Amino acid sequence: MAEVSVEEVPLCLVGETVDAIWIDHMIRLLFSSGATVGLECAFSFGATVDSRTIIDPDGDKAALAPILRLHTVAATKAAASGSTLNIEFADGSYLSAGPDPAFESWHYTGPETPPNRIIITPGGAPAIWLHDED
Repeated sequence: MAEVSVEEVPLCLVGETVDAIWIDHMIRLLFSSGATVGLECAFSFGATVDSRTIIDPDGDKAALAPILRLHTVAATKAAASGSTLNIEFADGSYLSAGPDPAFESWHYTGPETPPNRIIITPGGAPAIWLHDED
């Protein structure tokens, strides 16, 4: 079986709204397609690309409030490249999650059955499972 890169995994996020936001030891975004994005380590987020700040899901919980602005907002661009996930939203918000040296940093689970999955493992190597369409 040929090795697959994260760039080859279709992300079912563009045009989909964030229908739910879960906060526990990580932040999970549920999109209207049924896809989810889990953010387990610090990531950058801002109302615009130029106003980004670092948000740590395991840090001060009051600092997580800005991510709530995404509820019901549609993604306009979404791409995984290497070990980094970038998502732009219709309200101008921008999210970027990269690797962490010691922990799984982010993951994507698609709406397919079984789902396409990407997990960025400690150090930034991706673990990828693709839906078999046969």
